[in-house]
Amino acid sequence: MGAWGVSPWDTDGAADWFAAVFAGLDMDAHIADAFQYDDDYDRVRAACYLLAVLGRSTVWPGDLERLDAHLERGIELLTSMIEPDSEFLELWEDDPEVVVAVRAEIAQLEARLDGEDEGDEDADEL
Repeated sequence: MGAWGVSPWDTDGAADWFAAVFAGLDMDAHIADAFQYDDDYDRVRAACYLLAVLGRSTVWPGDLERLDAHLERGIELLTSMIEPDSEFLELWEDDPEVVVAVRAEIAQLEARLDGEDEGDEDADEL
């Protein structure tokens, strides 16, 4: 077994298992579909969650060459959602808790984009 870290996804066996579990799933199409409409907030946030949790090179069930673009788009969409006077904030009646939550989601995507895959504690907080 090849291991390069202590996290559950840091072994050859785990990478092979993830590939088998997600075989046949077109994750890239699902993410692109969720990101199709800027105001489909629930789907955008759900897709971003999957990107944060699964967006590691040994786990991602899609095209690794598209992963960074998905992460960047997710960051862009989430950031626009918490801008002052956004429709999303209006729907949430400017609830400060949702702003904190979305900022945490953005930080997770930025960490994935920067290749900060070490440690599992950040994925658990989403």
